[in-house]
Amino acid sequence: MSEKIILSALDIGTTKICAIVGEYDRSVSEYRIRGIGKVPSSGMRGGVVIDIDQTRASIEAAVSEALNKAGIDKISGVTVGIAGDHIRSMDTEHAISINRPDNTKRVNIIDEKDMVRLEESIRNINIGIDREIIHVIPQEYIINDQVMVKNPIGMSGNKLTLKAHVITAAINNARDLINCVQKTGLNVNDIVLEPLASAEAVLTYDQKDLGVCLIDIGGGTTDITIFRNGHLISTNIVGFGGEIITRDIASLVQTSFLEAERIKKHYGWATAKLAKTEGAKEFYIKPVNGRTDIAINSVQLSEFIEARIREIFGFARDHIKGYQLNAGVVLTGGGALLRGIDQLAEETFGMNCQVGFPIHLNGLEKEDFTPDFATAIGLLHSANKRNLKPKFPSGQNKMTLWNKIKERLSEFF
Repeated sequence: MSEKIILSALDIGTTKICAIVGEYDRSVSEYRIRGIGKVPSSGMRGGVVIDIDQTRASIEAAVSEALNKAGIDKISGVTVGIAGDHIRSMDTEHAISINRPDNTKRVNIIDEKDMVRLEESIRNINIGIDREIIHVIPQEYIINDQVMVKNPIGMSGNKLTLKAHVITAAINNARDLINCVQKTGLNVNDIVLEPLASAEAVLTYDQKDLGVCLIDIGGGTTDITIFRNGHLISTNIVGFGGEIITRDIASLVQTSFLEAERIKKHYGWATAKLAKTEGAKEFYIKPVNGRTDIAINSVQLSEFIEARIREIFGFARDHIKGYQLNAGVVLTGGGALLRGIDQLAEETFGMNCQVGFPIHLNGLEKEDFTPDFATAIGLLHSANKRNLKPKFPSGQNKMTLWNKIKERLSEFF
């Protein structure tokens, strides 16, 4: 078997689509990026498909660019990220009995089959016909209602309980996303919640263990995830992100979206105070009506930006109340590129805040990736974990979101 595995992933966002082709070397446990394709996104809004043909065309363009840079003719399948305010989460627990009919020693040793059976029992809970479970994230296992453990395999007991964080998606939205990818001729190998992928690329184990909040500010959504004791314990998704700031600017100064995005990146700060400290810079904007250019300065522009960033942080602050976050807050995603955003975050949350760059995968430490690549690189890691995961025992049928949607899609295509 080859030591090098080709991996591919798709981050399908509201403002951009990023396709990434990478390689994982088993012999040294290191990644290498072979090609990245990044194109403007069309047909998406708030993480949801609103035009299948436009989204398909954007995916094709991103994948083609990535393949050309990687020097590869084609790929068969991809790991796809999913986001949007249709994502929901809940905490639950379930228990199973550990009984061995032929056990003469009266000692039941917990094995992998029991773990699979327990997770499947949680996946079968009733969440409504319009939703599907995409992740079951274990929090802790309890043996015989007494002993709490992280990994019960090999231990003895008659009852095994799992406390888990369950993440669900609206099945129609997920179906539309998969359909767009399928129309390009690619298979969907797996679907992964985007903030989970970002966390893989940005956060260290120590941060997750101590307690950390990851705020991933994308174009159409802002994803808020909290980790503690090494586990994801809470998720929340705000239905807007950096794109709404750009649209605010475009509306207020009567210019195009592209021009508003350009001036946001070149002249914008997270707060007007920071812009003023750096010195107000005047510039001109061409209005959409084609009349005389409008003069504005960086302080005025930053006032527009600050209002929205404070709104986003307000949602995050409400969500993290009551959680002990010894590792503070980490900001990532394209919105984290805004100058001074970490300073505003520290003022808002009253704790250590930093911008998170995707550097925590072996082999990529020397690469210069900005926060807007965090999700795509994390998806690549998720694709590798799926590739290396042991197969389920014969007879077990692990029905993931993709398995179930694929069955339902077969009724229509």
